Amino acid sequence: MSGFTLIKVEKKFQPGTTTAWGTQVTVLQNGMPVDYFFDTTGAPMTRPAGPRGEVITRLTAAQLPASISSYLNQTYAGYQLVVAESMRSTSGVEEFRVQIVSNNQRIDVHFDGSGAFRDAHTAPGNLSTVHSVSYIPRDSLSDAIKTVLTSTFANYTYGWAEQHIHDGTPLYDVKLFSSTGPFVIHFDAAGAQVAPMGPGGQTTPGSTTAVTGPGPKPGNPSPPSPGSATPPAGANYQFMLDATKLPSAITAYLETNFSGYTFLVADLHTPPTGTTGQYNVDLAVGSQLYKLRFSSSGELLKAEARG
Repeated sequence: MSGFTLIKVEKKFQPGTTTAWGTQVTVLQNGMPVDYFFDTTGAPMTRPAGPRGEVITRLTAAQLPASISSYLNQTYAGYQLVVAESMRSTSGVEEFRVQIVSNNQRIDVHFDGSGAFRDAHTAPGNLSTVHSVSYIPRDSLSDAIKTVLTSTFANYTYGWAEQHIHDGTPLYDVKLFSSTGPFVIHFDAAGAQVAPMGPGGQTTPGSTTAVTGPGPKPGNPSPPSPGSATPPAGANYQFMLDATKLPSAITAYLETNFSGYTFLVADLHTPPTGTTGQYNVDLAVGSQLYKLRFSSSGELLKAEARG
């Protein structure tokens, strides 16, 4: 397979067990994420059965029924195929799902087992809307942002900064931490505080967003005063700003597979009952941000490139 960008690798387990059935790999193809599945030996496998037990099989363009190819060519001239799948229910009824890109829009098109058109609808997300995210060293922040950090938020521990570009407009998210939890400050290119970019692409001056996780996910939108950020959830959720607190097996994995990485933050989540805890680690290699998940023994469970 060529012409793809790796986005995410995730180890998958049998529901309710710690027994792995394989690995799901998500790549970017034709500008859209596509999933591939591999068994525990690393061999390609068909997609796992759906929620109703249906068998889902990935198809190439050449494997689609001629009637489907003809319909797509006539209705969506010049389209790009993202993914095509055959879905066969436990009773043997088959149908086809095809996702395409046409006129910069994702479209899901469904056909029955004979290849006759059934329905179509646009999928979430417009490809004309471009967003990217990258890691920014503190020294690379503008003087205006540095001034706000040192004058207004001097009592907080600096975490890291991200540059978010929305359709060519740069915004900056700065992650800070206190004894009671983390939060995010949003800045525009001039260094003025703004609200996070919303669905309409608008920002509002003066926003500080409290969060209940390790940085990237905003929660309570009320601006916190020093020492009043939203606390993390419960005693089973432990933040780590010190990389030396990670198990040696995780540190060894990072040093081997993410050479020259910058540690950002980690957390240990221990469920009240059942399975053992898991470590979530945020790091950067150059400007590329990554999120990783490890078992308590240091086994990699998930790795995802952000941006």
